[in-house]
Amino acid sequence: MTARRRSGQRHALVACILSSSLVGMDGMMTPVALPDIADDLNAGLAVQQWVVAAFLLALGSLLLVGGALGDVFDRWRIFAAGTAAFGASALLVALAPSAPLLVGGRLLQGAAAALVVPGALAVITTTFEGDERSRAIGSWTAWSGLSVVAGPLVGGVLVDAVSWRAVYGALVPMAAVTLLFILRATPRGARESKGGRVDWQGALLAVPAVGGPVFALIQGPETGWGRPAVVGALAAGGAAIAGLAWWERRTPDPLLPVRLLRVPAFSTLNVITLILYGALISSGFYTVLFLQQTAGYPPAAAGLAAAVPVMVLLALSRRFGALADRYGPRWFIAGGALVAAAGILLMLRTDAEADLLTVVLPSVLVHGAGLAMLVAPLTSTVLSAAPDGLAGAASGVNNAVARIGSLLGTVAVGIMVSASFPAALDGRDLPPAVVRQAQDRPLVSTPPAGVPASEQDHVRRALSAASVDTFHTAVGAIGGLALLAAVIGVGAAVGTRRPRRRFAAARGPGGALHGAHRDLD
Repeated sequence: MTARRRSGQRHALVACILSSSLVGMDGMMTPVALPDIADDLNAGLAVQQWVVAAFLLALGSLLLVGGALGDVFDRWRIFAAGTAAFGASALLVALAPSAPLLVGGRLLQGAAAALVVPGALAVITTTFEGDERSRAIGSWTAWSGLSVVAGPLVGGVLVDAVSWRAVYGALVPMAAVTLLFILRATPRGARESKGGRVDWQGALLAVPAVGGPVFALIQGPETGWGRPAVVGALAAGGAAIAGLAWWERRTPDPLLPVRLLRVPAFSTLNVITLILYGALISSGFYTVLFLQQTAGYPPAAAGLAAAVPVMVLLALSRRFGALADRYGPRWFIAGGALVAAAGILLMLRTDAEADLLTVVLPSVLVHGAGLAMLVAPLTSTVLSAAPDGLAGAASGVNNAVARIGSLLGTVAVGIMVSASFPAALDGRDLPPAVVRQAQDRPLVSTPPAGVPASEQDHVRRALSAASVDTFHTAVGAIGGLALLAAVIGVGAAVGTRRPRRRFAAARGPGGALHGAHRDLD
């Protein structure tokens, strides 16, 4: 191997680690920044949801087309374009003067991430061969995983020291450095593409198919379910779903190969993925909000609590993956979902104090153990369930399902939070004006502006108690989702034979945390 080739491989690996770290850190830092965003922009829960949902909406609905663009138009160029766009959109978010512009910037960030996420593994699989590829994937998974662990803590420190804007501003130079490594690693004169065509019609239908229901679920509780915009969004989403299903059966190059959905094991595993990630991501979202807005912890402390499950996942995932390879993955998937549910439900012990060591830490440790049990076996089983030649497409679909599940879970639990908080305020002897002001900002214990000093303590205690009750409602719903996934996993384990193993769980590419690509085939 020539020195130039070795240098190119090193630059390519660093570029892939940094690009995955960009997207992963953004996802982990954002929840920590949400309370400061709400305070700065005078926003409520709906805007906080949109900050997360806009990113996941664009990423989840465009992830498959991002991989196809790399195949058709040269993966290096698409990888570089996505990284540059991610940095530029992060700058727009950091400078956003209003909530609508902030949400628009997050949409652009998600679209850029849809080019970056599949590009990283695609570059690794085409740059390295044989054992070198396995080692490169292991290094990529480990280093980018460590950056994701650091994300909540780094985000908390930035919010404490500067503001929420520093969270997104910090991503800009990181994207610039990543782009530099990509440009240095790009083979000279080479055009790495596989031909074919991009399913643009499918991509255009996928965005409203996901976005229409999400818009209705977020705006419905705030503006009313009968408003024309909400009803229209639901109708448009339903029509787009029907149109997407019709189109994907007929196009020769579909985003979603229909053959995959005809495999019962694959469909069941993706239902489990949808529910699990909806539960697990929404758990982190609302726990971080509760710890800061109700319990009064600083962003750095809340970020540290959010990082613990990912730490446990990275520490134990390979070990559980090896056990799943030895004994079969099905019971590890079901058992991991059950353990994760138990960890989530331990949060029912919280009160307005929410002691980090005795209450929060046991919950997030058990939660992380459940994740470690199930993520690697779930990923490997999804790949093994796919027909020959479709493993890469299967992993891409599973990745998109995980993102969409995260989005739908966060939004669906938000409906319960929005509905239960006003009910929790009833009977607490609060002035109607205070109730009207407070009900748009659930899980916030700070009295609204204008409350007389003599009533501040009473209002704060009432809002705190209502927030605790509301958080318990959310925890119960989230734990119920994880239990549902466990029940489906048990049913699948009992009712099916052990699948053939084509991909080892102990050496998987990191699951939905990192993404995958059709070059796995």
